[in-house]
Amino acid sequence: MKSWSDIPIGEILLQQPPFRFVDRLEFFSMEETRVSFTVGDTMMMEGDRLSAAGLMEHMAQASAARIGYYSRFELNIPVEIGFIGQIRKFSYTRLPVKGERLETSVLLRQEVFRISLCDILVSCNGEVIASASLKTALKDD
Repeated sequence: MKSWSDIPIGEILLQQPPFRFVDRLEFFSMEETRVSFTVGDTMMMEGDRLSAAGLMEHMAQASAARIGYYSRFELNIPVEIGFIGQIRKFSYTRLPVKGERLETSVLLRQEVFRISLCDILVSCNGEVIASASLKTALKDD
C-alpha cells in the first residue's frame, strides 16, 4: 500500500487552491484522521498570519478530508459535497504564521446517517494551538 501522504489531496477534497487549507493526508482510520497544512500564500490571511476564520476553514477541510478519503478509497464512490452544520467550543491560543506546518487530528465522536460529529485538534511545533467540535453533513441527493 502507498503511504497516506502519497494520496493526492485533490482526490479527497473538493476545495481548490487558493482556498485549500489541507496539503496532505497523514493517517486514516474510522476513529481518527490526521492531516497537515503548511500556511502559505492563501486566502484568509491577516498579514503574515492565518486568520481565525482560516483556522476554522482548515478544521472543516480536515473533517472533509476524512469523509473524502472514506468515500473515495473505502466505499469507492465519488467525493460528495458537505456542509458545516455547527461549530462548537472553537478556541485558539495563537494564530499560525506563514511557513508554519499545522498537524491536525480529526476524532470521530458520532456518525448518524450522513451527519458526523468530530473533535478537531490543531497542533503546531508540538503545541496544541486550536480546538473545536464540528458537526458536518453531506448534501442530500
